[in-house]
Formats: sequence, structure tokens, C-alpha cells
Amino acid sequence: MKLERANTSEAVAAHVLDLLFAGELRSGQRLDLDEIAERLGVSRVPVREGLIQLERDGLVERAHYKRAFVAEFDDATVREAFELYGMLSALTNRRVAAHRDPAVLESLAKLDERLAECDDPAEFESLAREFRRVVNVAGARNHLRALLRTFSGLVPAAARFSIDDALPAERAALHAEYAAIRDGDPAAAGAAALTHLRLTADNAVAALRRRGVFPPSDVDTPEWTDAAAVLKGANP
Repeated sequence: MKLERANTSEAVAAHVLDLLFAGELRSGQRLDLDEIAERLGVSRVPVREGLIQLERDGLVERAHYKRAFVAEFDDATVREAFELYGMLSALTNRRVAAHRDPAVLESLAKLDERLAECDDPAEFESLAREFRRVVNVAGARNHLRALLRTFSGLVPAAARFSIDDALPAERAALHAEYAAIRDGDPAAAGAAALTHLRLTADNAVAALRRRGVFPPSDVDTPEWTDAAAVLKGANP
């Protein structure tokens, strides 16, 4: 297998994520850097860089310079990642709703129209990412943007399962975000982002259960932490 992406470290991270989502890698399993490099036809440098990206997602533990292991990977891992991303996205939503920049609202309106008519999962994913990018650029300053960029592995990769399996629900949740931003309601915009990302997490976990990556569970709806209470007093 040869990598075709320009950024090979991101491609390495994506490859390891694919193995996790396929159930070929499990918690505690050692990651052989040389084996990965040989399989992908790259040097060890991008492999180390790719694993560092996954370490930020809490998916990899590096016990030594030359040794890395799969960290604990379960439904709680996925939900925590989306919960954190949801809280950051809620903050940017609140700011954009409060400021109501006409150019930003126009861009989001056009994206909302295209999302309403889109039934292709790949195209929908691209439009949804652009929606989030527009909001994040408009509502985040340098520090927050840097934090948001760290969610480049697990969250977008797992979100694809939700788009494939629950596209109508994803469309409705994203439209709820847009409507709250359009109406200039910071509280509703923040809550909509958090609700949306939690929905995405639940659907991604359900998909991974069906794949046999996570064991079955008797709990259909998990108890989320009361992050909304934290966001209630957040400054726009």
C-alpha cells in the first residue's frame, strides 16, 4: 500500500484510525513503527508524526521513543472527544450568533440551502465541514482555533459513520445550529452545537457496535455530563 496524500503524517493517522474502526487494532496492542512505515511505503518520521496526532486524540500512548501502544479505545473515548469538540463548537456558535456578521450569515445560509438538498454522504460531509470552518473562523481567535485544529483525527473520522447511517438526523441537527445563529440567539446556538455533536457521537458509537468493534450495550441513550450548565454562563 502506498500513500497518495500530500501530508503523509495525516495519512498515517488516517490509516491507523481505519484499523481501529475495522477492529484490527485493539486497546493495549503495540504499534510497530517500522512495520507501519514499510506497509505504507514511508519513512519512520511521518509515522511518528502521525502517532503524535493520535496521541493528542488519546488513542495512542508512547511509552518510549521507539514504542507506542493503542490506548484505551471504547465508546467513552469516542463520546469524550465529541463532548469536548461540542463544547468548543458551542462557544464559536455563541459568538457568531451574537455578532451576526452579514457576510458570515450569508455564507452559512448558502451552505444550509445546499445541505438541505444533499443526499450524497461524501458531499454532505464536505459541506458540513465547510459550515463548521466558516463558524470557527468567524467565532474563534488564535488560541481557540489552535485547539479546534487538534480535533483532526478521531472526531471527523468517526463522524463519517454518523453521516453514512443517519444523514437526515445530521441535516436536521446542522440546520438547527444555522437557525439559532441566523436568529441571533447565542444560548440556542451553543446548545444546538452541543446537541448535534452528541448525536453524532451516539450514531458513531452505534455504527462501531454494529461492526463488532465495541461490544453490545443495554444502554441505548447514555448519560451525558451537564456541559450545558457550563456553557450557560459562557461569554459570547
